[in-house]
Amino acid sequence: MKKFLRENPTIAFGLGLPLVLAVVFLLISGIPALLVAPPQYDVLYMTGYNNYPNGVQISVVNRKIQVVYLGGSAGYQKPRLWRYNPKTGGVQEITIMLPPGLTPPGQRPAPGAASKVTAIDVPDLDGLTIDPSSVAPDGYEFSSGANGYSGDVYTGLFYGARYASRAVLTKQGRSIRLPNSGNTYYSNNIRFIGWVVPK
Repeated sequence: MKKFLRENPTIAFGLGLPLVLAVVFLLISGIPALLVAPPQYDVLYMTGYNNYPNGVQISVVNRKIQVVYLGGSAGYQKPRLWRYNPKTGGVQEITIMLPPGLTPPGQRPAPGAASKVTAIDVPDLDGLTIDPSSVAPDGYEFSSGANGYSGDVYTGLFYGARYASRAVLTKQGRSIRLPNSGNTYYSNNIRFIGWVVPK
């Protein structure tokens, strides 16, 4: 085998170059993870969010979260709210209970139901202080969509299409994929809410 490769340097070069490039890309993609500090703040985000004028709406007012339901009919899709803990890498779903008495999907709602506003109490959000800035105090940024996983060369070349609709935290080339943000075809199904910061 060695003799064959020595006598055929073009074949040896063709076989060895991809392996060398793969090693180089792996080293380049791993450098930011070693040099950039990990995230320090929990992040809240929604999946299955379609920006419809009715349904569950979440907003941050005076650094507190307000959850309301607009309208009187239950839609076919229900967004889900997640809290990601960067220290453990775990994610917790925060339950949002729909208000009672909604018209089932496919049935005509009562007159005036479209303008109805119902406040929703979410105990898991009580007492949280939220910073809705696009960049966290530690410098991490929430991103999703086609540019969500552009933090390193290796991932961008080989996995860009696979993770195109996932949400990530990025900082100076380091990318951390957020759980439960995949299986969507459009990036607007993922919505950033804010960072959980000290009071």
